[in-house]
Amino acid sequence: MRANRFIIAAGLSSVWAAAGCAAPAPAGEEAAGEARSEVIYGQDDREEPFTYADPAWAARALDFTVALIPASAVDDSDPNNIQIAGPTWAQRDDVCPDERFASQPALADCSGTLIDDDLVLTAAHCINNCRDSRFVFDYAMTPSGQLGQITSDDVYSCVDFITYYQDRRGADYTVVRLDRPVVGRTPAAVRVSSDPLAIGTPLVVHGFPRGLPLKLADGAAVRSNAASLDFFVGNLDTFVGNSGSGVFDTNTKELVGILVRGERDFVQDGDCVRPFTCADDACRGEDVTYAFRAIQAMCERTVSDLCSCGDGACGPLESPASCASDCSCGDGVCSSGESTTSCPADCQLEVLYDSHAPQPSWVTPGIQVRNTGSQSVYLAGSTVRYYFSQEPPGTLEATCWSCSSELEMSFHEVPGGGCAGATHYLDVRFPFLSVDPSSSTDRFNIAFHASSWQAFNQSNDYSHAGGSWNWAPNPKITMYRLGTRVFGDEPCPGLFIPPAD
Repeated sequence: MRANRFIIAAGLSSVWAAAGCAAPAPAGEEAAGEARSEVIYGQDDREEPFTYADPAWAARALDFTVALIPASAVDDSDPNNIQIAGPTWAQRDDVCPDERFASQPALADCSGTLIDDDLVLTAAHCINNCRDSRFVFDYAMTPSGQLGQITSDDVYSCVDFITYYQDRRGADYTVVRLDRPVVGRTPAAVRVSSDPLAIGTPLVVHGFPRGLPLKLADGAAVRSNAASLDFFVGNLDTFVGNSGSGVFDTNTKELVGILVRGERDFVQDGDCVRPFTCADDACRGEDVTYAFRAIQAMCERTVSDLCSCGDGACGPLESPASCASDCSCGDGVCSSGESTTSCPADCQLEVLYDSHAPQPSWVTPGIQVRNTGSQSVYLAGSTVRYYFSQEPPGTLEATCWSCSSELEMSFHEVPGGGCAGATHYLDVRFPFLSVDPSSSTDRFNIAFHASSWQAFNQSNDYSHAGGSWNWAPNPKITMYRLGTRVFGDEPCPGLFIPPAD
């Protein structure tokens, strides 16, 4: 499913990785953006996919586990044989040459898991800028001791953060939207239950320890749960590079969490270093953000097969009427059917509408955004969407009469042929402006026509809705801010169209 966009603010204890902020961490903990997890508990359980005891599960891990690799390291000039440049593990960390995997390439920065056809779940501290990373599947060794062949079908880019949260003492997750649906792979099964895992639940982790090709490590278990249920603690054999790794319940084969931080790193041994080692029940353990935290945040902002009524998230196609268990006034989401009047606790912005200069060959939606709340709201990047049916042939062109700000306007077809009153839509994206409490923006007198200059039948346009509005709130015009719908009702049942980047 296609996903929604932008970054969701965390609580006071969270950090905006995009701003490059990282508060000092207490002793024994890692600062956000610098989370470490380089330790072996008991026996070293890391295995290559082709040496793992369960070949069927190893094949599944290869299918949905993805490496985050610096874009600058990826040479895609030959789409059938993509090359990735970088050091060996020994060269990268001065690890002792007799350590397992020391001579293998160490190219990845972090790990992730495919959870829908174009969605990857990883740790927020792993990625600050979409442009910096490539998402590479099949980064794994073969029995011959060489990296497997990587083609263009294995390499993807990030185009959007659907949800983003980072707290160095709590949850740490992001869901990334890729530039296209992933080819020929089945996403991982995800545990969406918010119940805590039982102590002793067996675990297996998949990822790229210190940038090495894919390794699977089982033999671990849940040690404890954070009181907040933001994360649990396990004795997983993981390293830097495993950050963002999928952690699975060995019995159910469900993704239950994301590896985010852990014990201290290497220890010196003469001129080289070795992984720090602990007994299975010793040291601090490794912190794993519960997957359901990320899924709930994601489901408030996108449509996915992982989202459903009863998942604890009020999705963009849900409402208090259709899913009372997830949606209610006061839940922080301005749901379908809610407004600044019926639910001021959730809804703060509204779009006022007027057909300012009606004439047959033009559609003339006047729009204005009003802030009914008590705090100023920045509208930069926010989108207002007007749905209509196009009868006249030709290219659509839009202008704004006597507008105080330059608007970015673009036309699009509604996927699947649309629905009653909505075959097309106009997106109006705001520049850098804000609206004060209990105030409104200027009025934007928009007008558009077809290049044929033939007449529109506005009576069947969803957002026109007939009548004389005179700058009144029109719930059939939708507005999106920070990737979330904040006003209006979607026209086509079962269809949510995220705003463009």
